[in-house]
Amino acid sequence: MPVSGLRRRRVRAVSCPRPDCPTIGYVMSRLARPVVLVPLVVVLVLIGVGAWWWTRAGSSTGVSAEQASREYGGSPPRSVAGAPQGGTWTYRARGDETVGLGPIELDRPLPDEAQVVVRPAPGGYWRTLVLSEEHVEASRFRVRTRGAFLEERITTVTVAGVGRDDRQVLVPAPLAWPRRIAVGDAWRERYVMDEVRVDTRVRVLRRTSIEVAGRRIPVLLVDRRGVVSGPLEGFRDDRMWWSPSMQMPVRWVLRTKLEGFASIRTDADLVMSGVEPAA
Repeated sequence: MPVSGLRRRRVRAVSCPRPDCPTIGYVMSRLARPVVLVPLVVVLVLIGVGAWWWTRAGSSTGVSAEQASREYGGSPPRSVAGAPQGGTWTYRARGDETVGLGPIELDRPLPDEAQVVVRPAPGGYWRTLVLSEEHVEASRFRVRTRGAFLEERITTVTVAGVGRDDRQVLVPAPLAWPRRIAVGDAWRERYVMDEVRVDTRVRVLRRTSIEVAGRRIPVLLVDRRGVVSGPLEGFRDDRMWWSPSMQMPVRWVLRTKLEGFASIRTDADLVMSGVEPAA
């Protein structure tokens, strides 16, 4: 009897006789609702974070001349014999790039301005190309009797603030810019950066001029075509309208396509805005 009575009380407790008594389905739905809501909140947060990251990753941040001078320039900028004038050179820019990691690829436009910062280094100078906050290429040259030899490169490419500096010493250091060049000259740059091999053929095509801030600047059109092999495969091509008097490109069209553990494709067209750099 006590056992059967207990069973009857359990049945009566579930099947409430009052019309306004909550049904078992209602009670269960109330109990289950917090379990559904917590994952839903987490999903919404993840979607929001993902959308924010994707938006940020798909954009490039411009860098002003003042900011580039602070971050990459010398204080005060000074000229080195056989080197460009120290300071920050501003270029009008157009182009875009694609960065990838595995199957994920992100396209992003480049800012309307790029900066090239020249600062002294022992026996030579640094020339830092700032396409954006997310893409910076620094090259260290040593000036010798024959011309400027490229000894070191630092490349920084980030996505939504994530990335690292790739710093490499070139072995052997190639002659990048002979002291005197003329139409018809050609040379070859072959070097290794860690396990990456680069083979670049350079030709001086013709003499022309480009107008900068109302002034015609005599230039030599120099074509550089590089093949990259090893852990990274692809190419780097640079076409420069080179001013021998400034030791700077007045116009610079660059194309890069590299694939490996990560990938990048960059197309940029830069034109110098003024004939004097910002200090």
